[in-house]
Amino acid sequence: MKRHAQNISNASAILLRKSGLRATPARLAVLALMEKSKHPLSTQGLIEKMAKDVDQATVYRIVHDLVGRGIIRQVDLRHNHAHYERADAKDHHHLICMQCGRMQDITGCGVEHMYKGILQAANWCAQVRQHALEFYGVCKTCPAGAQAK
Repeated sequence: MKRHAQNISNASAILLRKSGLRATPARLAVLALMEKSKHPLSTQGLIEKMAKDVDQATVYRIVHDLVGRGIIRQVDLRHNHAHYERADAKDHHHLICMQCGRMQDITGCGVEHMYKGILQAANWCAQVRQHALEFYGVCKTCPAGAQAK
């Protein structure tokens, strides 16, 4: 397990350097937290999980820099604040309960086959590099979902 964590850290350091950023302990810690997390994290969530010696402003700057370099991406979970996940994660999307916030990753959306048509319809765009889909509903266990059964 320790070797796996070291490999992730090394890969993150290389990714940061290729993106023109220094591989600081704080940046590596943010990327490690995102790698370990099963769900997108808010900046506040990162701050709570980070070592106490890392300033909140530093975490906000790191998130801003990582988004700007395409290392992480913002995900809209309709929580009135941004959440982030690794941009290099396998193509997946999210199914989110609008009442309790339960979330599940959805893989294999099949949107890639639409790229050609999208590019033809938007003739100003040369290439689709990524996409994001979030599906919002209500759990079977939440009151509104239980009524729909």
